[in-house]
Amino acid sequence: MGFAQQSGYTPLSIETMMLSVMENVNIQFGLEYTVETFLGTNFYKYFYALIQELQVNEIKTSEIFLKLQDYFAVTNERISRPVVTNPGLVEALETAGFIASVKKPIDADAGKVFVAVNVDNLAVDYAAKKLIINTLIKDSTVAGIVSQGTESSTITLTNGQSFDFKYNLPNRLTTLLRLTITTSDNNQVLISSPEDIKELLLENIAESYRLGLNFEPQRYFTVLDAPWAESILLEWSINAGANYYSTVRVANYDDLLEVSLANTTLIES
Repeated sequence: MGFAQQSGYTPLSIETMMLSVMENVNIQFGLEYTVETFLGTNFYKYFYALIQELQVNEIKTSEIFLKLQDYFAVTNERISRPVVTNPGLVEALETAGFIASVKKPIDADAGKVFVAVNVDNLAVDYAAKKLIINTLIKDSTVAGIVSQGTESSTITLTNGQSFDFKYNLPNRLTTLLRLTITTSDNNQVLISSPEDIKELLLENIAESYRLGLNFEPQRYFTVLDAPWAESILLEWSINAGANYYSTVRVANYDDLLEVSLANTTLIES
């Protein structure tokens, strides 16, 4: 079985292994088989079945090595991104079931960490969740880093000292959506109902948009979703429809644009 740094172990072909068998038969018995004369001999028939089983095992071994490579890649990525980094903090919160975003560090924020967590502060169990979140922030940031925000918990460290750990709730922005679809003159497929179109739009947004991300309208509904369309335009408004925009809405770390069926308008032409 061959080995390469990038591709790992490569199973040998049946032809390569049979050639090795032929060479060893020639050496062992003093024969002079060639590839052409060896084919169809009793030696060939006997060893061919064994070689087939051997190749199956080689293939399985190579597959195991590929899975092992994937495991090492994931492990190395986690090692290179420890929990005390911003992505590591977000991952720690997500593992506990909380969608979070962390402000990108700038010089003016040295020694501080700004975290936003998408959690319902009106829920009956919010106090317990707030303590869980702030405990995760405590465990996921290095000493000397001061968390910022309005949602505070006082937590006692192992050395007996007590500190406040904080985060912010999302800046929730009620968002109106306006989707304009122009039907192609060449269309020969069934056009989806308005309800199905709007539901698909919201599903697409839910899959790729979240707290703290830029809102990118050109990504959420395309001709792949509406093959009957000649053109598609998705616009958004966060001022009750006074202004609509189709450009990317650059977000702060705590921004969360909230969309709904009730606030989605479809225009078909």
